[in-house]
Amino acid sequence: MAVAEALLEADPAAVLRYVGRSGGPEAVLVPRAGLEFVGLSLGSMGSSPLTATPRLLTRLPLAYRQAARELARFRPQVVLATGGYVSAPLVLAARRRRLPVVLLEQNRLPGRAVRYLAQFASAVAVSFPDTEKLLPGSRSVFTGNPVRSVFTGPPRPLPGTASVLVMGGSQGARHLNQVLLGALPRLLEAIPQMKVTHLTGAGDHPRVLAEARALGLGGDPRYQPLAFSDSVAELAAAADLVVMRAGGSSLAEMACLGRPLLLVPYPHAGNHQLANATAFVEGGAALLIEDHLLTTEGLGEALGLVLRDDARRAEMAAAAAALAHPLAAAEVATLLRSLAPAA
Repeated sequence: MAVAEALLEADPAAVLRYVGRSGGPEAVLVPRAGLEFVGLSLGSMGSSPLTATPRLLTRLPLAYRQAARELARFRPQVVLATGGYVSAPLVLAARRRRLPVVLLEQNRLPGRAVRYLAQFASAVAVSFPDTEKLLPGSRSVFTGNPVRSVFTGPPRPLPGTASVLVMGGSQGARHLNQVLLGALPRLLEAIPQMKVTHLTGAGDHPRVLAEARALGLGGDPRYQPLAFSDSVAELAAAADLVVMRAGGSSLAEMACLGRPLLLVPYPHAGNHQLANATAFVEGGAALLIEDHLLTTEGLGEALGLVLRDDARRAEMAAAAAALAHPLAAAEVATLLRSLAPAA
């Protein structure tokens, strides 16, 4: 969405179309953002690589034909693929039509799809500087990870109110939710001014509400559990610390806002989020707790450590801002426009 926003800002007459997975979250989110969506019949691949590859190979022929038909109808000048298995049929169909393709790798470690598809791409836009060396033989361009304009702008100072935003991604993070609830009663007693906004994910929201009531947090104004929010930028801007997974896009957004981070990387999908998180830890912007080491005591200790130390929080915020690339979307848009054939 960030790149689409940048493309339309550069050329309001540009015509864009988003190709994704039928039945996936993008089928709802993309039209809501005002873009036309085209779905491919791929379905979910599941979480196991042992079963994902056979499923993809079985479904790829139909999805390839659908992608080829869409390219013939729409006749784009250039294709942007954001990685993942859903990109494969579109990139392969674009290659057949000799269309320029830009791959966008949003993680520090390239995924299997990007490593394979890079050979067909005109360029790979990478979000971490050291990703380039992991894609030998491809034209890698360091752009940073595109973020929407709502996350960019003038620096936003920390509010200094001991406010914490906890989020586990669009689908939530059950283990993180459970550990947070276990740690909250003692934390709120130790830091009375603390306020927590908790994005639970829609699937886990009823369970979190029930457990919060059982812990006596149901009516506590210092704890606000939400299933999701369309205003993450505003919530993060009001926070002194953000606790979250370590997806590439979310990290880029928080860096642009200059927010100190406590990261609990998603432990599956090749553990690529651990590599993302490590870059922010090495840069001084984050603390890291691996998911299998996450406990109520450990989470409470880490939260208290950061919230009680104004100087450390300010240093982490400055380090996060130093990792930001607020012009990434514009740079990817410029790359795409440079590859489009002249009219």
